[in-house]
Amino acid sequence: MVRTFRIYACAMMALAVYIFAPLAHSQTTPPESADFPGQVRLVLPKVIYAVANVETNIFFDDVVLTPNSKDYIFEVQCEKGMLFEDRWAYTPSSEDNGAFLLTLVVRDKTNAVVARGHSMIRVSPATAGAGKAVTLLAVGDSLTQASVYTQHLLELAGRAHGPALRLIGSRGPDDSPAHGPNRHEGYSGWTAEAFATLNGPLSRSGYFKGGQTGSPFVYIEDGKQKLDFDKYCAEFNDHHAPEFVTFALGTNDIFRGTDETIDPITDKIFVYFDQLVNMVHTFSPSTKIGILLVIPPSSSQDGFRNYINTQRQTSWQYRRNQHRFVERMIQHYDGREDENIYLVPSYLAIDTAHDFVSRRIAWSAENPEEVNRVIDGIHPSPVGYRHMAASIYTWLLFSITHGAK
Repeated sequence: MVRTFRIYACAMMALAVYIFAPLAHSQTTPPESADFPGQVRLVLPKVIYAVANVETNIFFDDVVLTPNSKDYIFEVQCEKGMLFEDRWAYTPSSEDNGAFLLTLVVRDKTNAVVARGHSMIRVSPATAGAGKAVTLLAVGDSLTQASVYTQHLLELAGRAHGPALRLIGSRGPDDSPAHGPNRHEGYSGWTAEAFATLNGPLSRSGYFKGGQTGSPFVYIEDGKQKLDFDKYCAEFNDHHAPEFVTFALGTNDIFRGTDETIDPITDKIFVYFDQLVNMVHTFSPSTKIGILLVIPPSSSQDGFRNYINTQRQTSWQYRRNQHRFVERMIQHYDGREDENIYLVPSYLAIDTAHDFVSRRIAWSAENPEEVNRVIDGIHPSPVGYRHMAASIYTWLLFSITHGAK
């Protein structure tokens, strides 16, 4: 009887191996030299910028589309940086300079490779462009209007041996006209379409005001509206084009998206995004344009509970929209450095678990014990904004180092 049971058990184990073993390897793994996004839709930019004494991060939750990135194992192969549980981090030393290949491998619980991506870490010295006078115009929505990442850009540039950075723009902190060095064109609720088309008389007035708000770049000439960067620069930069322009847009466009509508929404965004890019380069082809890859939301649904009525959305759906938009942005703008168009990988730098504002709130009406809950799932905390600034600054110094085309 015992012998019979053992034979039966062995037979069942063999059958289980026959049936289930192929499932762990049902996805054919490409050669080790090949990138493939896999089932987790791994998305990495071709280039990640770094600067001596400034931390560069790749948070794993930001590069794959899954409700819980902890269900996977992330392996980073690079001669630089440190691998943590939730991220790869690298703060170059003053001696570091040049390019370093990075390979990110994603494995599932069976240790099978389910995704792989490569990127080049391009390190600039902290002294790149030391003392060089450069101007930058930051264009964006409420993330720019907050004036936090623009302020930190000034602080980073103000370190020893930094460039002499001057921001231009008509607006400053506290939703007010610009008076100090922290300037930009940031408008809460705005989209690329708004910047390209709004022609109301209240130009640069901020929030939408009954159809009266106008884009800072739209001018009326001979009864016709025109995107005119020449005139804008005449007003705000003594007729000179800035050396750098950044666009941080897309959040408001994709917010209400679904899996079915996100691609048509993105197609529409690119129509107006391209108009803004062409507006700048029609006046100044040498201006370097940095397009920020839209940052992810908080990983907590708590930060989305206040988005109601027409604004109703879940953290997971918005995360799906943002991930798809980043995929499309890379497809659309990657490899265009010869046109002075660059992707700024700001989405990699956000810690979705800790970089959003939280507040202590009772567990429930019947449980007064307090717990930290995220109160805004879209707008990061000051720490998150500073991470965005670091992404822009590392790109800026790389661009200064490599000169104008």
